[in-house]
Amino acid sequence: ISMAAITIIGAGMMGSAMSVPARANGHTVRLVGTHLDREIIETLIKAGEHPKMRRKLPEGIAYFQVEAVADALVGADLVICGVSSFGVDWFGTEMLPKLPDGVPVLSVTKGLELLEDGTLKTFPQVLSEMLPEGKRISFHAVGGPCTSYGLADRHQTEVVFCGNDLETLRFIRGLLD
Repeated sequence: ISMAAITIIGAGMMGSAMSVPARANGHTVRLVGTHLDREIIETLIKAGEHPKMRRKLPEGIAYFQVEAVADALVGADLVICGVSSFGVDWFGTEMLPKLPDGVPVLSVTKGLELLEDGTLKTFPQVLSEMLPEGKRISFHAVGGPCTSYGLADRHQTEVVFCGNDLETLRFIRGLLD
C-alpha cells in the first residue's frame, strides 16, 4: 500500500499509540486532541513525549488542537476514532459532520453501548446511526489483546479488524500492519 494520510482524533493513550504503527509504515500522521486533550497536545508539540503514556512518539507526526480538525482532515485516507467510550457521543455529534465523505473511520474504542432494552450495540453501529443525513462514511473497529503501551512499544500481538466491507478492512489492515 502506498503512503497514506491518517488522521487520528483523540490524543489519549490508545489514539496516540496508533500513531506508532502508522508512522512505522511511512504514512503521514496527524494527531488531533479533543477538548480534553489540550495539555497532551501542547506537551507533544513541545517535547514529543506523551505525558500520560510516558513514551516518545515517532518523529514526523503533526499535532492539532481540536479547533484545527478541518486542517488535519485535508486529504485524509483514514480517520481513526481514538476517543474513550465516554467520548463516542461527542465524536458523533462534533466530529462526524466535519469528516469528509468516503473516508473510512476505524474505531479503537473498547466496549459496547447498553440500550435501555438490554441489547448491546458496537460503537461503529452507534456512530453509523449518528451519521448526518447525506454523509457517506463507513465505520470499522479493531479489537484484541492490545494495550496502548504494547502498541507504542511495538510488542507483537494479534488484533481483529471488523466491519461490513472486506475491501476497506484489507485497506485499513494494510496501513497499520
